[in-house]
Amino acid sequence: MPDQRPQGPRIARHTIRTALLDYGHTTEVAARAELLTSELVSNAVKHSDGPVTVRLRTSPGIIRVGVMDNHPELPDPLPCTPDQDFGRGLFLIDALADTWGRYPLPAGSRTAGWKVVWFELATSRQRVRSAG
Repeated sequence: MPDQRPQGPRIARHTIRTALLDYGHTTEVAARAELLTSELVSNAVKHSDGPVTVRLRTSPGIIRVGVMDNHPELPDPLPCTPDQDFGRGLFLIDALADTWGRYPLPAGSRTAGWKVVWFELATSRQRVRSAG
Protein backbone atom coordinates (compact mmCIF):
# COMPACT_ATOMS: atom_id res chain seq x y z
CA MET A 1 0.00 0.00 0.00
CA PRO A 2 1.84 3.15 -1.13
CA ASP A 3 1.42 6.10 1.17
CA GLN A 4 1.79 9.82 0.51
CA ARG A 5 5.57 9.64 0.25
CA PRO A 6 7.02 10.25 -3.21
CA GLN A 7 8.30 6.65 -3.24
CA GLY A 8 4.72 5.31 -3.47
CA PRO A 9 4.55 5.16 -7.28
CA ARG A 10 8.00 3.53 -7.50
CA ILE A 11 7.05 0.91 -4.91
CA ALA A 12 3.78 0.16 -6.74
CA ARG A 13 5.57 -0.11 -10.13
CA HIS A 14 8.16 -2.51 -8.76
CA THR A 15 5.59 -4.64 -6.95
CA ILE A 16 3.26 -4.98 -9.95
CA ARG A 17 6.11 -5.78 -12.35
CA THR A 18 7.67 -8.34 -10.01
CA ALA A 19 4.35 -10.06 -9.30
CA LEU A 20 3.38 -10.32 -12.96
CA LEU A 21 6.78 -11.61 -14.06
CA ASP A 22 6.82 -14.11 -11.18
CA TYR A 23 3.44 -15.40 -12.37
CA GLY A 24 4.79 -15.93 -15.88
CA HIS A 25 3.32 -12.94 -17.72
CA THR A 26 5.30 -11.48 -20.61
CA THR A 27 7.64 -8.55 -20.12
CA GLU A 28 5.47 -6.52 -22.53
CA VAL A 29 2.35 -7.04 -20.41
CA ALA A 30 4.29 -6.41 -17.18
CA ALA A 31 5.77 -3.19 -18.60
CA ARG A 32 2.33 -1.87 -19.67
CA ALA A 33 0.84 -2.74 -16.27
CA GLU A 34 3.81 -1.11 -14.55
CA LEU A 35 3.43 2.14 -16.52
CA LEU A 36 -0.34 2.34 -16.05
CA THR A 37 -0.11 1.52 -12.33
CA SER A 38 2.47 4.26 -11.92
CA GLU A 39 0.14 6.77 -13.58
CA LEU A 40 -2.81 5.86 -11.36
CA VAL A 41 -0.77 5.83 -8.15
CA SER A 42 0.90 9.14 -9.06
CA ASN A 43 -2.55 10.70 -9.57
CA ALA A 44 -3.81 9.27 -6.28
CA VAL A 45 -0.77 10.52 -4.34
CA LYS A 46 -1.09 13.96 -5.94
CA HIS A 47 -4.83 14.42 -5.40
CA SER A 48 -5.60 12.61 -2.13
CA ASP A 49 -4.45 13.24 1.41
CA GLY A 50 -4.66 9.72 2.80
CA PRO A 51 -3.47 6.22 2.07
CA VAL A 52 -3.45 4.78 -1.43
CA THR A 53 -4.23 1.12 -1.99
CA VAL A 54 -3.26 -0.91 -5.05
CA ARG A 55 -4.94 -4.20 -5.83
CA LEU A 56 -3.83 -6.65 -8.52
CA ARG A 57 -6.15 -9.43 -9.69
CA THR A 58 -5.51 -11.90 -12.44
CA SER A 59 -7.80 -14.37 -14.12
CA PRO A 60 -7.29 -16.35 -17.29
CA GLY A 61 -6.53 -13.83 -20.03
CA ILE A 62 -7.00 -10.68 -17.91
CA ILE A 63 -4.97 -8.57 -15.48
CA ARG A 64 -6.88 -5.99 -13.45
CA VAL A 65 -5.25 -3.29 -11.33
CA GLY A 66 -7.30 -0.99 -9.12
CA VAL A 67 -6.07 2.03 -7.18
CA MET A 68 -8.16 3.32 -4.29
CA ASP A 69 -7.79 6.72 -2.61
CA ASN A 70 -9.80 9.10 -0.44
CA HIS A 71 -10.29 11.87 -2.99
CA PRO A 72 -13.99 11.64 -3.93
CA GLU A 73 -13.85 13.22 -7.41
CA LEU A 74 -14.03 10.74 -10.28
CA PRO A 75 -11.34 11.75 -12.79
CA ASP A 76 -11.87 12.25 -16.51
CA PRO A 77 -9.12 12.36 -19.13
CA LEU A 78 -8.03 15.89 -19.94
CA PRO A 79 -7.62 17.04 -23.52
CA CYS A 80 -3.98 16.42 -24.34
CA THR A 81 -1.96 19.16 -26.05
CA PRO A 82 1.77 19.18 -26.84
CA ASP A 83 2.49 22.19 -24.59
CA GLN A 84 1.10 20.64 -21.37
CA ASP A 85 3.46 19.49 -18.63
CA PHE A 86 0.76 17.45 -16.86
CA GLY A 87 -2.60 15.79 -17.40
CA ARG A 88 -1.53 12.89 -19.59
CA GLY A 89 -2.04 10.09 -17.05
CA LEU A 90 -5.61 9.16 -17.94
CA PHE A 91 -4.86 9.80 -21.61
CA LEU A 92 -2.21 7.05 -21.34
CA ILE A 93 -4.61 4.80 -19.45
CA ASP A 94 -7.23 5.27 -22.16
CA ALA A 95 -4.70 4.66 -24.94
CA LEU A 96 -2.86 1.64 -23.47
CA ALA A 97 -5.40 -0.23 -21.33
CA ASP A 98 -7.84 -2.64 -22.92
CA THR A 99 -10.55 -1.26 -20.68
CA TRP A 100 -10.64 1.06 -17.67
CA GLY A 101 -13.06 2.85 -15.42
CA ARG A 102 -13.69 4.52 -12.10
CA TYR A 103 -16.35 4.32 -9.44
CA PRO A 104 -17.13 5.79 -6.01
CA LEU A 105 -17.24 3.52 -3.01
CA PRO A 106 -20.78 3.32 -1.64
CA ALA A 107 -22.20 5.01 1.42
CA GLY A 108 -22.15 2.66 4.36
CA SER A 109 -18.88 1.05 3.34
CA ARG A 110 -15.78 1.37 5.50
CA THR A 111 -14.30 3.70 2.89
CA ALA A 112 -17.42 5.66 1.84
CA GLY A 113 -16.53 8.73 -0.19
CA TRP A 114 -13.39 7.13 -1.59
CA LYS A 115 -12.99 6.04 -5.19
CA VAL A 116 -11.34 3.33 -7.27
CA VAL A 117 -9.76 3.88 -10.67
CA TRP A 118 -8.94 0.63 -12.47
CA PHE A 119 -7.67 -0.79 -15.72
CA GLU A 120 -7.55 -4.19 -17.38
CA LEU A 121 -5.04 -5.67 -19.79
CA ALA A 122 -5.70 -8.73 -21.91
CA THR A 123 -2.88 -11.23 -21.57
CA SER A 124 -3.75 -13.10 -24.76
CA ARG A 125 -3.89 -11.91 -28.35
CA GLN A 126 -7.59 -11.09 -27.96
CA ARG A 127 -7.99 -7.44 -27.00
CA VAL A 128 -11.22 -5.90 -25.79
CA ARG A 129 -11.73 -2.13 -25.98
CA SER A 130 -14.17 -0.15 -23.85
CA ALA A 131 -14.14 2.68 -21.30
CA GLY A 132 -16.23 3.13 -18.23
